[in-house]
Amino acid sequence: EVQVDELQRLLAGMEKEHRALLQKMKEGEAELARLRGVEGDKLAEQDRSAQLEKEVAMLREKIHHLDDMLKSQQRKVRQMIEQLQNSKTVIQAKDAVIQELKERVAYL
Repeated sequence: EVQVDELQRLLAGMEKEHRALLQKMKEGEAELARLRGVEGDKLAEQDRSAQLEKEVAMLREKIHHLDDMLKSQQRKVRQMIEQLQNSKTVIQAKDAVIQELKERVAYL
């Protein structure tokens, strides 16, 4: 359960970073769109535009990587929860067997 809590905490952190990267990417895309809309072929705007395009591409790659990591961690959390539930079921079954054996011993 501690591992599940830790994984859930890590997932929350990755989701927060994911949202921040999405916001940063949207801001970059908005500025890029604004720069594209402005008339003129000023060298500084072209450099900034190229820089923003690279940044947006890099952010998209990071977001894709984070998405993959989130899916993997979510899968692990689901598996751990399933294992916990299976373990609880096994323990309950063994408890029932123990109780039945206690009743038999008491009867004898």
